Amino acid sequence: MDKKRGIIHSVDRISSDVIELGKKIFGFSELSYEEYKSSEALKNFLKASGFEVISPAIEELPTSFIASYGNSDPRIAVMAEYDALPEIGHACGHNLICTTSIAAAIALKESGAIEGTGGSVVVVGCPAEERGGAKRVLVEKGVFDDMSAALIIHPASMSTGFDISYALKTFSIEYFGKPAHAAADPAKGVNALDAVIQMFNGISALRQQLPEKVRIHGIITNGGQSFNTIPDFSAAEIGIRALTIEEVDVVSEKFKKIVEAGALATGCDFEVEQTEQMEEVYVNVPIARLLDSNYELVGEKTTMRTYEQGVGSTDVGSVTHVLPAIQGYINITEHRDIPTHTREFASCANSEYAYNAMIRAAKAMALTVYDLLSDRSVLQEVIDYFKERRKEF
Repeated sequence: MDKKRGIIHSVDRISSDVIELGKKIFGFSELSYEEYKSSEALKNFLKASGFEVISPAIEELPTSFIASYGNSDPRIAVMAEYDALPEIGHACGHNLICTTSIAAAIALKESGAIEGTGGSVVVVGCPAEERGGAKRVLVEKGVFDDMSAALIIHPASMSTGFDISYALKTFSIEYFGKPAHAAADPAKGVNALDAVIQMFNGISALRQQLPEKVRIHGIITNGGQSFNTIPDFSAAEIGIRALTIEEVDVVSEKFKKIVEAGALATGCDFEVEQTEQMEEVYVNVPIARLLDSNYELVGEKTTMRTYEQGVGSTDVGSVTHVLPAIQGYINITEHRDIPTHTREFASCANSEYAYNAMIRAAKAMALTVYDLLSDRSVLQEVIDYFKERRKEF
């Protein structure tokens, strides 16, 4: 318990600096794959705290990084996200995600916990969660291969170590027609806008036959340039979500036939390309319970995650399929039901309440990593649970 008190005090000692860092990241509000200022600020903060930084983590992701402290196994990863959303900025609170993980990692170093337990803590800088699912690329390139477990904590309207998420695939659709004057020679045109509208009508019809927990939605990104011209090009983006990636695959095949039907009905050519994939999150229950226990230790009330609270998708799912991992949540809204990806949530993410909540989350995360490193039987339970669960997929 004395060592845990030391970790908590270490978070408190750096809290002011970490909060200022979070405000700086909030101000940058850089989009996916463009997080150069944010990445640099986070790396500099970690370097100044004595972490060894590798940047980029992989060449394919220039704003990714790895920052580690400790020279032995096991290696526990704490993941940092720092990309924002178009127009509404950090409306998913990623300025708090990265600072939670960084504060936890530094506290483990400054308290002497790592020297006492052995092992290493590794901050994995993960860009492009909002658009692109970059953690899947990090997984495929082996960044997590030598990690024994991984954690991340996301802002929300509740606090818990448990998560529910949808698997997701996104698609880019393009239709190619033939232009013509819409009044003088409409019969000479092939209307690409009609094709994309037919596709959306087909999707609406498909929804009647979909299971309750399947979601399919999208936007038209190009519908022509002039009402006076038959559009010769149209484009759309579609996302398909379900409880498992296998179910997403089944619905995706039906969707692709609808895309083709839009082309057949209008005489257009078409292209469809998968642009993103996120697996569902496999919660490692032993780690989630540890985080809940440590939330209680730092005075944070927890609640169970439910579908009624709203469910999205995250590329953390890709990580949970290859090693024991969790995405926990921290309440930043004072338990008000404020959805993410809104201006109101963005305002919450830069509030005094949220930054204080982030400090509590950092304490709970650091204590959970300490539990995994200080008692190898606990870590073995985590690994055994993952191996048993992995038999299911």
